[in-house]
Amino acid sequence: MLVPATLLFIAVFVVPMLMVGRLSLFKTDYVKETFVGLANFKAAFTDPYFQKSFFNSLMLVVMALPPMMIIGYTVAMSLAQFNEGIRSTMRFFLYIPTLASGLILGLVWAWFLSRGGVVNGLLGLVGIDPVPWFFEKWPARVALAIVVVSVNIGGNVILFSMFLNSIPADLKAAAMIDGANERQYRKYIQRPLMIPMILLAVLLAIVGNMQIWETVYMLTAEGGPEGSTASPVYEIFLTAFIYGKHGLAAAKGIILLAVTVGILMLKGRLEKVFKW
Repeated sequence: MLVPATLLFIAVFVVPMLMVGRLSLFKTDYVKETFVGLANFKAAFTDPYFQKSFFNSLMLVVMALPPMMIIGYTVAMSLAQFNEGIRSTMRFFLYIPTLASGLILGLVWAWFLSRGGVVNGLLGLVGIDPVPWFFEKWPARVALAIVVVSVNIGGNVILFSMFLNSIPADLKAAAMIDGANERQYRKYIQRPLMIPMILLAVLLAIVGNMQIWETVYMLTAEGGPEGSTASPVYEIFLTAFIYGKHGLAAAKGIILLAVTVGILMLKGRLEKVFKW
């Protein structure tokens, strides 16, 4: 019974990884190949734009993760007060943006955040000058963070709702019998139990932000200004399909995979050390 899944895994993961590994050792345009050994990896490690792409992902996590977590938790707690039918309906509508194409969402938000768009129009009503969202580094990063938050709130609501539903009702009842009030229950019982889920949400945010590219493409063209919004995957896309350096792009892809595996290993290590 494992054979079909194993064959599929080999076909869609192992074989492409071997092909990428081989490609990373060559300088090629798919017509002519020249063996260069580890030169592509050296070039990737010293590429300032590739280095900046990891910094961009870190800044995106710092800006987007707190509101994603706070809003997701608040909404999940609010929905917990309603019956299952209302909770399911609201979770469905909140999750719809997560299912939409990044290209479509990027196009919609590019219109919202344009100089004459809805957001700048609202800012003008309170006396604030239009913000050049896509023409300066930090406004562009903030714009990308806004899009990421709007897309991922639904996913965090689902995560928090699953967590709240997984807590046995007897646990809260026992805490109340022991004299705990609602605030103490949340602080000393509910929130410590949330740590593994929060760690998972952080992991998903980090990995997801390193892989985002459609939204960057629609919002800031080539990850501008000055590469301030380019993610590692978008930088790999530019290297391969805009600059035509396929071997270098393959090397960058392997480095990104190694970073992702390292993050996964760190998560597992933290769980073992703190016994979460």
